[in-house]
Amino acid sequence: MNQVNGFTNLADMPDPDLTYVISTEEAKRHLEFIERHPLIEVDTETTGLDPFTDKVVLLQIGVGGKPFVFDVRQGRVDPSIFKGLFLNKEILKLLQFAPFDVEMVKTNFGYTIKNIYDTHIAEQLLYLGLSPTANLQYMIAKYLHLFMPKDVASSFKDYNQEYQDYQLRYAANDVVGLNELRHQQLSKLRKDSLMRVAQLEFDFIEPLTEMELNGMLLDEAQWRGILSEMELARDIARMHLNEMFEPTVNQTTLFEVSLLNLDSPLQLVKTLNRAGVPVQGTDIKELKKFQKNPLVKSLLDYRKYEKFITTYGEPMMARRHPLTGRLHTTFKQMVDTGRLSSSDPNLQNIPKEQKYRSCFVARPGYKLITADMSQAELRILADYSRDPVFLEAFALGMDLHGRTASDLFGVPYDVVMKDDKMPDDNPDKRGYRGKVKALNFGLVYGLTKVGLSLRMGIGEDEAQAFIDKYFNKYQKVEKWLKEAARFAVLNRYSTTKSGRRRYYKLPDSSDPLFNRIRGGIERQGKNHPIQGSNADTIKQAMVFVVERLKGIDARLLLTVHDEIIVEANDNCIEEARKITEECVVNGFGEFFDVVKMKTDALIGQCWRKR
Repeated sequence: MNQVNGFTNLADMPDPDLTYVISTEEAKRHLEFIERHPLIEVDTETTGLDPFTDKVVLLQIGVGGKPFVFDVRQGRVDPSIFKGLFLNKEILKLLQFAPFDVEMVKTNFGYTIKNIYDTHIAEQLLYLGLSPTANLQYMIAKYLHLFMPKDVASSFKDYNQEYQDYQLRYAANDVVGLNELRHQQLSKLRKDSLMRVAQLEFDFIEPLTEMELNGMLLDEAQWRGILSEMELARDIARMHLNEMFEPTVNQTTLFEVSLLNLDSPLQLVKTLNRAGVPVQGTDIKELKKFQKNPLVKSLLDYRKYEKFITTYGEPMMARRHPLTGRLHTTFKQMVDTGRLSSSDPNLQNIPKEQKYRSCFVARPGYKLITADMSQAELRILADYSRDPVFLEAFALGMDLHGRTASDLFGVPYDVVMKDDKMPDDNPDKRGYRGKVKALNFGLVYGLTKVGLSLRMGIGEDEAQAFIDKYFNKYQKVEKWLKEAARFAVLNRYSTTKSGRRRYYKLPDSSDPLFNRIRGGIERQGKNHPIQGSNADTIKQAMVFVVERLKGIDARLLLTVHDEIIVEANDNCIEEARKITEECVVNGFGEFFDVVKMKTDALIGQCWRKR
């Protein structure tokens, strides 16, 4: 029997006793048998990857090692007969990378899939932080020691073809190994106490797919106006930079125009050095060390404008779907901390200023509800550390940044909060709260005196004095952060409230990079329990939102870390707002009971910023 890299090739194994079904009547007979089982394996074959334009052609269901391949093309098996099966919460459905199949089933057939175990998600959870490979081909080789060829996947593009035996065998093989994968994964999930977070992630598949399918509506004219402003600002910044750099640039054109390429790191370093700025590179972190220098400040401005144009200009506009007219982002369900990431386009990285968010609008007759978890990471830190000052501040409904500023600067709390809302026309008096935000958030991420000095625009000694004063006031916060860092190094992992683990690799102490890597693990060990727990709570909130919004004309559109955006009909906007707020509070409360969550949703025709 042919082998690939030492593994038996699935394509050469005996026929998996597949049943190919092409009529609705025959499918109904098999369905009676399938519905008697508490667990089934599910997969689809499609003409492509776009849930709005591509079609599901085959629906595969595996039961006890026996695969059924249903031809669900028009005129063959009516896909509506599977609705009851897929909605039945008593039957567990095993899928690999479930969001794809869920979205294709929803757009093609009009219903979703309930009660899912996703082998892809489970594998990621088992090795989060270690860059796990979780595609089906790899896992079949890892767990079952079989080689699964995937070169047939693209052969289903032709909707009207007659399927060959090798195609049907390929489709069937996708649902004959999932249960064995699950069995092997479950033992480790239980051993590492990951069952609770696994269930959370399986439940979150529905909110994730809802957001990807619903998308965001962009006001093109308003967005293009911002792009025009950015292009003008970029051109002005470039002109000023060329003028400022002119004395240090050796070459110009015939018309005395500088030949300096502002996008060339090598040229920039040499030119900045000649101008007396001792940069060693041109990355943002390095440039910010010298941001008080007019040359560097102008260069940072130019970079900001150029990045916005290249990221959110025509490339993003081209992403609007031709059928829906909306921007449909693609989510990665979890990065190393457990948070979501967004791409194509990245809607989680839209600038926070209101002028940008105002371009994302509701359709006519609807409004957007924007609800965020108020100071979520600081509430989580308070709950973990049990610091009495933090707990008191939240119990009294105080703004923690304001309370911290009051403590550190010796200014009454009401004065801090009043000044924070006033124009910053007197730097000596205003902005107390803004100054300590860098401390409150930064220390959770392992911020050092160097980083704080850059953020606050002060000397390193003064920054260290702030840090010392902070921890002297909030001693239990310091104690918890140190213990979290120590735990991560000793155990090679950190955990969140759901039990989600982030694993770390620490080399031998003789490794020349040992201290640097250890320091990185200590920083991640402080941050992950907080940021990862925040991901737990917001995901749980969205699970609640999707479930509780059923029955009213409202739907989940987007999340940005600790923020949820819902679109609701004007006729039910207040009901949807109340539901969304309750879900945000309850999602947090599922994991934290000492410190309560607070939210106050905003309603508007556009995406609102508090």
